[in-house]
Amino acid sequence: EQLATELGMAVLVEVHDAAELEQALHLDTPLIGINNRNLRSFEVSLQTTLELLPSIPENRIVVTESGILAGPDVALMRDHGVNAFLVGEAFMRAAEPGEALAALFS
Repeated sequence: EQLATELGMAVLVEVHDAAELEQALHLDTPLIGINNRNLRSFEVSLQTTLELLPSIPENRIVVTESGILAGPDVALMRDHGVNAFLVGEAFMRAAEPGEALAALFS
């Protein structure tokens, strides 16, 4: 974190569970990424973000990662105070990625 800051870079700390979140909250970075993909089973669940959100102070910026496939997913996360979204697979699978982006946030 210190080196990145010295180089003028922002740090996003990615977490997968409560234990990792607890460690991440000891850092100064305001950016917390919650990966919804279980790296053991590769299953994706937006519930991961919803379960960890109550433990994150309001002064942090929350990025939900993986599992954002449609507009209702974005709406659900916004309704719970998520600040940003990492979306990849939904665009990679779309015949028209630009249209998929517009649909995701409309």
